[in-house]
Amino acid sequence: MKKLTLLPMAAMVGLLFFQGTTKPEVETAPNHLAMSPDMPENIKAIVDQKCYGCHNAESKNEKGKAKLDWDAFEASKKSKQMATKGKIAEVLEKGDMPPAKFLENKPEGKLSEAELATLMEWSAGKKKKTE
Repeated sequence: MKKLTLLPMAAMVGLLFFQGTTKPEVETAPNHLAMSPDMPENIKAIVDQKCYGCHNAESKNEKGKAKLDWDAFEASKKSKQMATKGKIAEVLEKGDMPPAKFLENKPEGKLSEAELATLMEWSAGKKKKTE
């Protein structure tokens, strides 16, 4: 009879033990865009280096973050991302980004021809041809 009462007690103790333990936290990558599976690494690198400083939720550049917030972009639905990518392609095509006034103070922010081509290709939704 004692065995029958010990079994439920052991089960309760076990349940309490497992409920009291915390799950290990997932290590987050230092890159704010690293969690996006849809953004290729080469795009993330360019955005981090050349775009994110002005286009993020914490930016002091109100106009920049109002036009494009990369944090919000990453959290948005695919349809909204596609529309935003279309706008990005238009701005890049016009040569409006980064703005000339910004480049006067920070010429290192200028996109190289390769970076510009990569961003335009991505934002226009074109796939690179493999040779």
